[in-house]
Amino acid sequence: MSEFNTQTNEEPIDILDLIQLLLDNAKFIAIATISIGILSALYISSVERTYVATTLIKSSSKVGSTGDSAASGLAGLLGVQASTAIVSADNDIDSTIAIMTSREFLEKFIVDHDLLKEIFIDDWDKENNIWKNEVPIITDGYYLLREAIRVTFDPIAFTRRQIGFAELEVSWPNGKGAAYIANNLVKDLNQFLAENMIEEAESSVDFIDEQFTKTNVIAVRESLSKLKTEQIRNMMLANSSKDFALRVIDDALIPEFPSTPKRMQFVLIASALGLLASIVIIFLRISIFPYLKKLKLPI
Repeated sequence: MSEFNTQTNEEPIDILDLIQLLLDNAKFIAIATISIGILSALYISSVERTYVATTLIKSSSKVGSTGDSAASGLAGLLGVQASTAIVSADNDIDSTIAIMTSREFLEKFIVDHDLLKEIFIDDWDKENNIWKNEVPIITDGYYLLREAIRVTFDPIAFTRRQIGFAELEVSWPNGKGAAYIANNLVKDLNQFLAENMIEEAESSVDFIDEQFTKTNVIAVRESLSKLKTEQIRNMMLANSSKDFALRVIDDALIPEFPSTPKRMQFVLIASALGLLASIVIIFLRISIFPYLKKLKLPI
């Protein structure tokens, strides 16, 4: 019983000794913590901020068919697209997004919106309106823009291969640029796919007219006429449809605050780690360093 009392009486003394040890080294702890906090603040202030603009989109569902098996079969033989849809046969949203992030489309997007100056802003002389060194390669701009784009699909609809929603995020050094790119990506993609559809339909109409003059079979001519009507309808729909492949549910707004880095959070965490490290150093100096001094190291 006396041993138990002795142990319980000694425990508070050990805690007090530890507190006294920290108080004796309070100056070292404060200097170490403040120094690490200042260094972390200087470092994080040099890191480029990233703003994220988000827009909610869904796939357009304007899909139809010719409704005529003979015309569809003839279209397949002639290599003509028979669907009346204003979008391609692969109109699921993941295929549309794949086109959005393709090199052909993004390089065209960079040129149309003159984004090379924005992407390689450090190499652009705003005062003299010239490049400081060589003109950057547009392919390099494509890779950087591609990395800035992130699409998150609706997991349930995507798994079931249904037309669902998706979030389009653009990370950019400034909020205005992030929102501009996010909104115009969808707009330009709809226009890009619509122009491709019109071009394909016009080529199909020319081909159908050529085949029409080569045959006198009434059934074939009727099928060709139906195919031509469908292609003309495709062109009309593509010209009049604003939401050709993707429909915007919520436009991207200019983000007020950067997504990364979280400067205040980074400084607080670094300062806390500095405080912990300084305490560990003190205990090591008291418990381990004296033993290390007794070792006779070979010189």
